Amino acid sequence: MWIDCCIKRPHKAFHFKPAPTDGGRVALPFQSPGQFINKLWPALFLAMVLGVHAQSHDPKSPTPLGPGINKGNVDNVTGSVYYLFHAGPGHVNMQFRFKSLGVFGNPLRQGLSFDLYENGKFLSHSIVVSTDKLEQAAPSGDLDSPRTFTIYVIPQEGAIRLGGYYEIEITGAVSYGAAKATGAGVKPEDTSLVKPGGPLTNGPVALTNGQVSLSTPGGALYDPGIKLYHPGQALTVQESSKETRLFLAADVLFDFDKATIRPDAAKTLHQVAAIIRAKSKGVVRVEGYTDSKGLASYNARLSEQRAASVKEWLVSKEMFIASTLVTQGFGSANPVVPNLKRDGSDDPDARQRNRRVEIVIENK
Repeated sequence: MWIDCCIKRPHKAFHFKPAPTDGGRVALPFQSPGQFINKLWPALFLAMVLGVHAQSHDPKSPTPLGPGINKGNVDNVTGSVYYLFHAGPGHVNMQFRFKSLGVFGNPLRQGLSFDLYENGKFLSHSIVVSTDKLEQAAPSGDLDSPRTFTIYVIPQEGAIRLGGYYEIEITGAVSYGAAKATGAGVKPEDTSLVKPGGPLTNGPVALTNGQVSLSTPGGALYDPGIKLYHPGQALTVQESSKETRLFLAADVLFDFDKATIRPDAAKTLHQVAAIIRAKSKGVVRVEGYTDSKGLASYNARLSEQRAASVKEWLVSKEMFIASTLVTQGFGSANPVVPNLKRDGSDDPDARQRNRRVEIVIENK
C-alpha cells in the first residue's frame, strides 16, 4: 500500500493523566486492552512517521538533511519534495540516486530531477534516469564562503503515477540541520504486489546516469556575477512580463547545414531543460530559424528539422512529455539583427546570430 507521509504540524507530546485509584491501583480510563490500543496507536504512528520518513512538500519549509544517506519515495501525485543543507567554504560532493517506479512490477524508463537553489535562485540541474536499477549522478564543486542551499526533488509529469525511490548524500564542507539522515528504513516500492484498488503505478525501475556537474573541477559552485543574457554565447535568456525566451546558437547545437544535435551541445541543453522545468506552466514552443542564405523553402525545412531535433533531445534525454513541446520552423523570418551591413555587404557575424533555436515559455 502506498503511504506518503508528509506531516507539517509540529510533533506534540501525548500525556495520559491517571484516573482516580481503586484500592491502591491506578484505574486506566479504558475499559479493555483493545480500547487502550485503539486510543494509543495514532500517537505511535505519528511518532514513527516523524522519525522515519519526514518529507516536506513545501519549498519554504524544506526538510533539513542529515549526515549519511537520506532516503525517500516521491511521485507526481503527491508532488516534489524539498531538502535544506548548509555548505562551505570548501569542497562539496553530492550524490543523487534514483530507482524508478514501474507499472505493476514491469520496468518503466523515467527520470527524476535534483535541482539546486540558493535563496530561490536556480543554480544547477541534475537528472537521473532509471529503468530497473538504482543509478546516480554525482555533481561537485567548491565554495568560497558559507552558503545555504535547497534541493528540489522533482518527479516526471505524466498521465500515470511516476516517481520512485531516491537517495541524497552530501559530503565535504557541509553542516547538517538534522542529527541523522532522514528516511531510515525507507525502501523502494514493489508494484508487483499492488492489490486491487491500489495505485496504478509503483515498482522498481533502473536508473541511467544523467549527471550535470555544478562546476568544472576546482571551479566555483556558484558565480554570483554571471549574467543570463549575453548575446553571442551558447545560451542566452530574455525575460519579459509575458514570456521567457531562450536563444540557442545553432552553430553550437548543429554542424553546418545539418539538423543533428552535436554531442558537445548536451551541457547547454541540460541547462535549457532546467530552466523549462523551473518556469514552464504549460506548452512550450520550440522555434527554428536560419540566416538569409539559400532558398526560402530549404531554410524553412532546415529550421523545422532543427526545432524537431531539439524537441527529440529533450524528450529522450530529459524525459519531457512530447505533447508539452510544440515545434515550428520559420526559416529566415524574424531575424535578431539584419543579415547585411548598412552598406549592403554581407555580415557573417549577424548571420551567425540569426541561425538559432528559440524556446518560448509563456508566463501564465
